[in-house]
Amino acid sequence: MSTPDALFCEDAERIVDELHRLRRDEASLAARKADLIDRLRRANVAHEELIVVGVDRADERADLVERSTRAQVACALRLAERTAGRLIDEARVLASDLPATSAALTSGELSWAHARAIIEEAESLPPEAVGAFETAVLGGRLDIPAGRFAACCRRIREHVHPDSIERRATDAAASRCVTVQPARDGMAWLMTYLPVMQAELAHMILTGVAMDEQAAGDPRTRDQLRADALVDALLRSARPASVADAADAAASLPGVKVNVSITVPALTLLGHSDEPAVLDGYGPIPLDTAMVLAAQATSWRRILTHPVSGVVLVHDRQTYRPPAALRAWLADRDGTCRFPGCGRRASGCDVDHCVAWEDGGCTDHDNLAHLCRRHHRLKHHTKWWARFEDDLLVWTGPTGHEYATAGRDDRAPPA
Repeated sequence: MSTPDALFCEDAERIVDELHRLRRDEASLAARKADLIDRLRRANVAHEELIVVGVDRADERADLVERSTRAQVACALRLAERTAGRLIDEARVLASDLPATSAALTSGELSWAHARAIIEEAESLPPEAVGAFETAVLGGRLDIPAGRFAACCRRIREHVHPDSIERRATDAAASRCVTVQPARDGMAWLMTYLPVMQAELAHMILTGVAMDEQAAGDPRTRDQLRADALVDALLRSARPASVADAADAAASLPGVKVNVSITVPALTLLGHSDEPAVLDGYGPIPLDTAMVLAAQATSWRRILTHPVSGVVLVHDRQTYRPPAALRAWLADRDGTCRFPGCGRRASGCDVDHCVAWEDGGCTDHDNLAHLCRRHHRLKHHTKWWARFEDDLLVWTGPTGHEYATAGRDDRAPPA
């Protein structure tokens, strides 16, 4: 008769065995997905005449095929197009340049995270060095965590790369940039991509400022002080201690001009609700932050919404280019480009006739939608097309698959 301890051990053993099988199955599925993605890419390239319409230049046709493929993968897998584009590139490299890696992924010997580490380093190598790189990587340990494996790949890539690190560092510095990524609870990530010396030096300086403040008795953590010192250095010349209150800091920014679009629920504005304001392109923010941003804006549009239906109550007309009532309403309805998964703000988009004007389409709210320039071009020069079904904009791709998008809320059309 089995004891409770023996039963537990048997059950735990079965669970761990299943986890091992699941790891191999996930790897095999990842290989299958990569293969399908690359097959789609190659099929679209081979039959571009079935995808592109009304364009004669070869380079433009190739670009439209690439865009359409990216859109197909993004819609099918419910990904952002940038992520889909990355998957397409990875699948191409895996299929074309890394046959042994593909085989190891299919068999479950490598996880997708491990394969991706190989792909990422192989992409940056000249073709003549890829074979030696793959052989060296797969000849090492494959059973280590993905992070350590990626570090091994970087070291091997460094060893086999024919160009000097000095030349590569100079080339890579051309891609330096600063980006902002929204986070939760009224926060965001400010990220920089810099030459390592500049990044390390900046971090050392911020750490030094933080340590000085702590030595003087400042109760903030070192991370908080570094962040406040960075904001202080960028936005004004004052001690970090005066930057702790973000609202006060923003309110005192000299010479900083911003254009904002903020939606404030009516009951919140009246003090009868805690529902947050919404900053266009970000999401929910505290009301006091919204008011500070609005106070700094040289051009902004305040939108009061009904607390239940969300119908627009008031549109301020104090904008840089006062929009027509219909366009303003469409921007409020759509919020972003109406292609599946696209997050480009409506303010940076074109307003497109769903049924083209030359085909009898009307300039009505139920035949108009915001499209970014990339998806506007995709709609007019490929076999992608769209139609309205009530509040949904339904897109049909070249293969006949359909994907629906909705505006950001329900609003009554303008009178």
